[in-house]
Amino acid sequence: MTGPDESVLEALRALHREIDEAAARVAAHHGARLRCERGCSACCVDEQEVFEIEAERIRREHGELLREGEPHPEGACAFLDDEGACRVYESRPYRCRTQGLPLRWFDEGPEGEPVELRDVCELNEEGGPPIEELDPEACWPLGPFEGRLAELEERRSGGRPGRTALRGLFRRPGPGGPRS
Repeated sequence: MTGPDESVLEALRALHREIDEAAARVAAHHGARLRCERGCSACCVDEQEVFEIEAERIRREHGELLREGEPHPEGACAFLDDEGACRVYESRPYRCRTQGLPLRWFDEGPEGEPVELRDVCELNEEGGPPIEELDPEACWPLGPFEGRLAELEERRSGGRPGRTALRGLFRRPGPGGPRS
């Protein structure tokens, strides 16, 4: 399989920049609440899967790490270093760019009606009003950016979207075998 053309990867980089700007605006509402900082890896769990387009960005921008480096021990994200910092921070996937923020999304209620749900990392619960009382703009809206990311994956895949486990990016070929 050939990789995506550079225009799709550049569109992903632009989307990541836009996500970072929007996430910074939401984070600005929560100065006293957010405990997220370099080395906090409570959200950096193992077995995360991302769209193939985001995996391809990591492959292209961190090839040496993937070839020469070792994944973090199982139980936490493969890309953490020994101090709990992300080794692919500039190329990190969408889900990592919004971790820790109060989240807001809609689901279907018992009668089929739309119900708003909210959640936040347990480390960020205190230091502000309960998340149920926050203005909608003070929460990260699940849905819009995910949809745009899915559209980029559709462009990359020609309608056959794929997902990749982050830890799997470190897989090395066996003796005499191709890279898996």
